[in-house]
Amino acid sequence: MTDRWYRNRWLHLALGLAVAVLAVSWAGERARDGVLSNLDTRLRAAGAGADAGLIDIEAEQLSTLRSIEFTAGVPEALQNRNADELNRLVTPLQANSLAPMVDIVEPDGSVAFAVRSKGAPRPVASRAGMQAMREANGPRGGRFSELVLFKSGPTFVTAGPLMIQNDPVGVVLVMTPLADVLGRLSQEVRATLTAYTPDGIPIATTGVANPPAVPHDDARTLIGGGAVTMRYTHGSTREALGRLIIDHEPVAVLGVALHDNSKVTRTAVILYSALGLIATVILLATFWARVQQSRDKT
Repeated sequence: MTDRWYRNRWLHLALGLAVAVLAVSWAGERARDGVLSNLDTRLRAAGAGADAGLIDIEAEQLSTLRSIEFTAGVPEALQNRNADELNRLVTPLQANSLAPMVDIVEPDGSVAFAVRSKGAPRPVASRAGMQAMREANGPRGGRFSELVLFKSGPTFVTAGPLMIQNDPVGVVLVMTPLADVLGRLSQEVRATLTAYTPDGIPIATTGVANPPAVPHDDARTLIGGGAVTMRYTHGSTREALGRLIIDHEPVAVLGVALHDNSKVTRTAVILYSALGLIATVILLATFWARVQQSRDKT
């Protein structure tokens, strides 16, 4: 009488092999999902940390701005176009701050005085069209922060008016290049940071190369308050995209990137699991063979 098909040893071997492959693959996928979930959590936390760090930088620039605004003699020196007096009053204040760039601007936009830290972009002749002059007597007194795309590069600007008896006689600009801002924040959150325009074009990054542009519609959705999205840029670099907020307003798209090791982890878990199963099978087979050999001898 022939054996039933379900008693076929080769069938049992095939089913056992299939179960082993599925178990090993499942273990690898679970490991990959866990690593990826932790990475996404780190990216979101780094993005929140970058926004919080930007608030600190804004506070530092505002402190420098106020120290200049409230220093006696600065508005009068600007009104009299006394560059030597501005240098005597403003330069020590800038040197004692963390802001690398300070401009003192006349009402027509002409830069009356500028001081720079080493390595900062060179001064320019005009800053015409700045919002602080138009809003000097507004509800916020003309003080605000914004991201400005100067010819020297994108710059984080905190501005406020210089007043004499409630009349604006000029504007103080306390500035930090956006590349420097991202570099500082990148060290704090330990991630690669990239700023994109509201249209999705990269304008500053701490990476070795600019990542690809964010699709226009996706960038506009993020600026409008859309949820944080994830994407891959260069190879296994995973990037979280959210909003860069300055002065309570979304001004750009912020990308936070880290290297994704989830695929490597998946492969390692699969290999180790497979080796473990193979070793277990060999041990069981050796034990079974010895038992059979002992029985045959008896």
